[in-house]
Amino acid sequence: MRKMTEFVMPIKVFAAMMFFGLIILYVIGGMLHNVLTGEVIEYAVPFIFVFQSAGLSIAIAAIWVLFFNESIIKKWRFFPRYILFALSTMAVLAISFFTFLNVPSEWSTSLLIATLTIFIGTTIFLSINELYYRKTGERYVEILNVYKKGLEQ
Repeated sequence: MRKMTEFVMPIKVFAAMMFFGLIILYVIGGMLHNVLTGEVIEYAVPFIFVFQSAGLSIAIAAIWVLFFNESIIKKWRFFPRYILFALSTMAVLAISFFTFLNVPSEWSTSLLIATLTIFIGTTIFLSINELYYRKTGERYVEILNVYKKGLEQ
């Protein structure tokens, strides 16, 4: 039961964050469409989009667990995992934007632009973070200390 709870809780938390992100992405996509086309739009989120976003959030959370759960992939570094996760998520979002997700079809390009912008921004942030930690070596010292504590027990 404990292992199941340890497995399910991160999915639940990440799915909630993804759901919030999809709702925000919908609003940003609408605003971006408004700016790009000058068309006046209504920003209300359709009820069906809420349900579809909930399902999509659970699917993306499952992908997240696949790449970031230490029991599944143990030896990979964080950054390659992130890149694979981001590309998988981008593929799932692109497919859903153009197929089943209930967004106005004229917004699809705006939503894809917003998603790509978020992906590129996050990738740049994580790249700078990775370079910083490589340079300072703090992360490796912390991992070594955790390893040493495990040996003492």
